[in-house]
Amino acid sequence: MVRLIFYRTVFFILIESLILSCMKIKKLNIHNLRNHKFTELEFSDSLNIFYGLNGSGKTTILEAISIASFSKSFLPTQDSAIINYKEKNYSISVKAINDYGIPYNISIKYDKVNKKEINSNAGDKITPKDIIGEIPCIILSPDYKKITFGTPADRRDFLDKLLSQSSKKYLEDLMTFRKSLRQRNTQLQKTKIHQDFDENLFNSWTEILIQTGAAIIKKRIDFIYDFIPYFEKLYSFVSDEKEKVTLEYLPHGIPKIKPLHELSEKDIQTYLHNFSLEILPDEKRRGLTLFGPQRDELKIKINGGLAKDSASQGQHKTLLICIKFAEFEYLKNMKNETPLALLDDIFSELDKKRTDKVLALLEKNSAQTFITVTDFELLKPLIPDTINYKIFKLSNGVIV
Repeated sequence: MVRLIFYRTVFFILIESLILSCMKIKKLNIHNLRNHKFTELEFSDSLNIFYGLNGSGKTTILEAISIASFSKSFLPTQDSAIINYKEKNYSISVKAINDYGIPYNISIKYDKVNKKEINSNAGDKITPKDIIGEIPCIILSPDYKKITFGTPADRRDFLDKLLSQSSKKYLEDLMTFRKSLRQRNTQLQKTKIHQDFDENLFNSWTEILIQTGAAIIKKRIDFIYDFIPYFEKLYSFVSDEKEKVTLEYLPHGIPKIKPLHELSEKDIQTYLHNFSLEILPDEKRRGLTLFGPQRDELKIKINGGLAKDSASQGQHKTLLICIKFAEFEYLKNMKNETPLALLDDIFSELDKKRTDKVLALLEKNSAQTFITVTDFELLKPLIPDTINYKIFKLSNGVIV
């Protein structure tokens, strides 16, 4: 009984904080996305709970919000694969309002012939880079455990997605870098198979790769330097100060001559240039670019050891929670805009202690929150009758 009263109190504080000023989605329309043929939703400004059996369409609603935020689903899938199997296209539209009371509307349509069309307040037929960061959000899903369990590429992807939301310049540099990397690799492949090699073109792409790569590395360095205090403080809270964690960013080809945050972008360019000359013979032999931020690593450490090797299942869950809520606080401060919180079936992964901590962390932030659960009865006792919230039961892509 005491625990139940405590949970009810935490939930009450959580929802009260959510009604403060923040980015809010007012309406969402979904057409032909997975098993949703036609769904219209009006949301609570605070808490929205979607429940139903697996396959009922709960996560698809969060996917639609993700598409409005990033132009793509947060799940590893192609646009063509999420069209309703009986249809040739999907569309979603969102009506939102930001922290300053300014309306923000966006619609996205995708079909297999004309591909994707995006229209928003910013204009018609705009590109994905024009909308990323306009609806800032953090997503916490069991699938995201690859951030702590997975490969360096998984952690670089986390960095890129977060920084692309907080900085348009970073996103532009990242896109230019990826283009230069593809073009440079194409030239290196030609040397490997003894085709004509355009040295002037190769050198031009190398210069672009070094300039944009240095900008990306510098931004990542500055981010990690700012992000670590958020992360360490949150982990200390969730673990009851019983464990120590930190992050270590290792940019490939940058020597540890002095602390990374003291390096200028020009310093990084010089290191990359010198390293590129050193490894060029090996690059030509292998037909592949062997330097740059696409080879960086982000090490997550717990009690001095690498989390991916030494952390328990429970520690991995706690690490992921803290990383995502640190992301929330970082985005909120950098954007001066409160992100949305999308929590996809995370409560089935958490014990009561960690559930308590998640709710307490949400209580500190004024975020519109979207939660999916399989069994609503597990959450129902936590919600006071007076709270402004909405519950949506789904069955086969339909609100019932």
